[in-house]
Amino acid sequence: MIFTDLSKINDLLPYMSLRIGKALAYLRDTNFESLPNGEYEVEGREIFARVNTYETEPKEEKKPESHIKYIDVQFLVSGTECIGFCPLTDKNKIVEDYAEKQDLLFYEKAYDENYVNMKAGDIAIFFPWEIHRPGCNVGSEQTQVKKVVVKVKNGG
Repeated sequence: MIFTDLSKINDLLPYMSLRIGKALAYLRDTNFESLPNGEYEVEGREIFARVNTYETEPKEEKKPESHIKYIDVQFLVSGTECIGFCPLTDKNKIVEDYAEKQDLLFYEKAYDENYVNMKAGDIAIFFPWEIHRPGCNVGSEQTQVKKVVVKVKNGG
């Protein structure tokens, strides 16, 4: 997992793969405040973005997840949310498998989970060897967030 904020993108770009670099540049160069929810192609299905607005939920109500084909570059436009994350290991039991159609696996439990609180402008990058649990409340309060998840095809 990589955690940074929008102001550090130019510092980070020299260390990123070409596709992740394009995803970060897209975040840097796009005004998401007025962009409606939906899906936007950046570079076909190699790099595309999903803009979504939702309410955070208690951690216990959110399932840990991972992806096989895509890296998640998550950018919080507004609000605050907590994201749990941990390494994917043999201990993690898949309880819902949508890998073929949606590149999405849900797990029964996240072992040795750590947490990061995101605020507007923060970016978290999650790789296929990690589990993450997005959309959790910071503390006990629900918050409305607007988030962009740029999906970057693995391997580039």
